[in-house]
Amino acid sequence: MTRSFRISESALQALEEDAASKKVSLNTLVNQLLLTHANFGRVYDRLGVIRISVASFNRLLNACPDEALIENAKLSGKDTPKAIILAKHGVLSLTTVLDFVRGWAEYGHLTVYSDVETQGKRVITLMHNHGQKGSTYLRYYFESVFELIGRQPKITATEHSIAIEI
Repeated sequence: MTRSFRISESALQALEEDAASKKVSLNTLVNQLLLTHANFGRVYDRLGVIRISVASFNRLLNACPDEALIENAKLSGKDTPKAIILAKHGVLSLTTVLDFVRGWAEYGHLTVYSDVETQGKRVITLMHNHGQKGSTYLRYYFESVFELIGRQPKITATEHSIAIEI
């Protein structure tokens, strides 16, 4: 679809610089930004979801005792994801939870998402640089997310990733 928009010169310059640094066309970059807003930003913003730097996230993880970290991950995996999924899709299902996991990784920029099917099973891997505490948090967070739909996937953790087997 073709549309035209008026934007400030400084916004155009910033977009052109970003597109060049990412080695994509300006059109591709603008489309990616609009899709991010349409698919995630508009829902996340209404619910008060914030993004924090990786360094700040790591400091919070490391400052938290293991028991509190696990409890926080479990609680965080129940309330906000449910609200996001219902606001975006209107229903909790395996499909909408999987969409949430992918979107969480893409929008939050705290993990790198991989999704493969092997031997009749789907394995989602979230790779990160948050150490063992990051893996612990992610494991319990996503366990709670899947509990929203009565699922208990096998989740394995390493120091720099979790794998969710469905």
